[in-house]
Amino acid sequence: MSGLDWNAEATLHERDDAGSEMQYNFSVLKKGPLRDLVTDVASMDASRRARLVLDVSGGKSLNVTEMLELAKQEGLT
Repeated sequence: MSGLDWNAEATLHERDDAGSEMQYNFSVLKKGPLRDLVTDVASMDASRRARLVLDVSGGKSLNVTEMLELAKQEGLT
């Protein structure tokens, strides 16, 4: 995976709103290394991960589709 540090600190958020991609009404679910959180999300069922966003230190945000693509590329699923 190019461009992302798997050991970077990341924060997993869940949207509380009606599905908007806007950065408001989020609650923090968990903090930890990027690899651990991507692995956690990949192991969830689709309904549980539907409203998740992952913020990686350095200003990068990943949506569920991006997290699942990374997990697949890295063999985490």
